[in-house]
Amino acid sequence: MTRETPQTPGPDELRREAARKRQELGDTIEQLMAKADVKSRAVHLVHDKTPEPVRRHPGPVLAAAAAVIVAGVVLWQLRRTGKWG
Repeated sequence: MTRETPQTPGPDELRREAARKRQELGDTIEQLMAKADVKSRAVHLVHDKTPEPVRRHPGPVLAAAAAVIVAGVVLWQLRRTGKWG
């Protein structure tokens, strides 16, 4: 039989230490998985950066963006073919 000394942890202390280490490892794995989930992080980033009125009513903003893109393409085509400017 072994004698416990102040430097030797007992079985209960070893169990508590093992449980604490398992918890720390689980937390670390969760953090790594969250960092690896790029799609979810991108969605949250876009949501956080989007102003509240745009989130509530995206239709007019999308329509305006589409109009700007179409106008840009039309102007680019006109300049490219030499029919404008």
